Amino acid sequence: MANPCANFDSVRVARDPQRGNSLILALVVLTALGTLSMLTTFSVRGGIQTTANDRFHAIALYSAESGAAVAMDFLRTNIDATLGWKAYVSANNASPPSPSAIPGNSVASGTSGNPFSNDMLASYKIEIYNNRDDSGYATGLDNDKRVIVRSTGYGPDGAVAIIEWEIKSNVGSSTRPCPSYGQKNESEDNSARNDCLGTIDTTQSGTYSP
Repeated sequence: MANPCANFDSVRVARDPQRGNSLILALVVLTALGTLSMLTTFSVRGGIQTTANDRFHAIALYSAESGAAVAMDFLRTNIDATLGWKAYVSANNASPPSPSAIPGNSVASGTSGNPFSNDMLASYKIEIYNNRDDSGYATGLDNDKRVIVRSTGYGPDGAVAIIEWEIKSNVGSSTRPCPSYGQKNESEDNSARNDCLGTIDTTQSGTYSP
């Protein structure tokens, strides 16, 4: 009787040498797709973060500008005809005053007195400096009725913006009040005078962080 295994080697089916290429190709494609997905995710997240940072810095700048405007209005109505803003400057600017009487000054977001809505997470801090060329700079006097308002605005996620406005008043020795608005269709009091109007004498400067 013939041995059924005698011709085993002769009937063995030859293995296709290309059968493993499909698996390798599939792995390469999957790796490429995974890498592309990760890059897309990082790109989208980066774009969202950039947009958020721009918005946060815009809020901080808006806060700083608002604070400066409030401070200028405060100084306009709180100037001494003889001493100028002596009450709001320090000798050599060693301890720049930050008057609490300025509405919203250094009032944290979400607390009473903060002028912004709670969702903005915004606030500002006002400091007043004497200009260096004032003859009373070293002694804490305001002889030229010119001061610098530094407003630091704060926004979400640690965003900060700082602006400085140099303000000069032309108020003289007159005891007349600064202009104030009257009833509807009436011009402001003493509208022909510019005594108490604040003017920006230098270009604005700004810094931002982070």
